[in-house]
Amino acid sequence: MRQFVVRTWTMAAVIPALALVVASPVSAGTKFQTSLVPNVAGSMPGFSAKGSSIKIDGHRNLKGKIKKVVDGTGALVTTDDMNPADNYTVEVDLSVPATAAAGTITVSFDVKNGNGTFAADVSGDPVFAGAVLGDGVAVTGIRVKDSSATVLGVGGFAIE
Repeated sequence: MRQFVVRTWTMAAVIPALALVVASPVSAGTKFQTSLVPNVAGSMPGFSAKGSSIKIDGHRNLKGKIKKVVDGTGALVTTDDMNPADNYTVEVDLSVPATAAAGTITVSFDVKNGNGTFAADVSGDPVFAGAVLGDGVAVTGIRVKDSSATVLGVGGFAIE
């Protein structure tokens, strides 16, 4: 005569087992992210630190946004998307210690009703020449400039 053994599985035993089955390798990415802050809060021309930010990732994609940009009279700025001469810019100073390379990446963008977004693939920039997977990249400075090249703000944090 055969004996049958009935096993009871509790959820505490099943869930970890399922987690092992569905787990997949995780690759960690790196990025540098910071706020864009005006030189002097509330001054004109300027912008709002709240919601303004920039990031650059290990795949060398740079993105950001700027909020509530105002001109010298306090009016929200709108640039002409057909006229690159009135664009705002973000400059990012980078260095790659492993290659002793350093340089500045400049991204130009338009502003509409006081808000602007920018994005660029900067992988072809000369600062990355000779850099290999895993090399560290230092962000040494960030500047926000208006169309007349006046520095309105920097990368960092604002006093709250």
